[in-house]
Amino acid sequence: MIIGLIAIFSVIVFIDLPGLLKKTNQRAKTMIVYFFLLAAGLTISIMQLLEKAPVSPAKIIEKMVKLIILR
Repeated sequence: MIIGLIAIFSVIVFIDLPGLLKKTNQRAKTMIVYFFLLAAGLTISIMQLLEKAPVSPAKIIEKMVKLIILR
């Protein structure tokens, strides 16, 4: 299942990247941001496949508010 997910992400990169590079003059910055977002998406997808989904931002904010209020 994970190999299939990686294959799908690879196909997306090969289809999307040439068109993305034609539209920009700042290729280095574009590549850094593109691969950072792609890696984040791949990481979250793999974690969901392994049934270890990341903590939602709402829970993190809730814990921070509780820490501040209960001091």
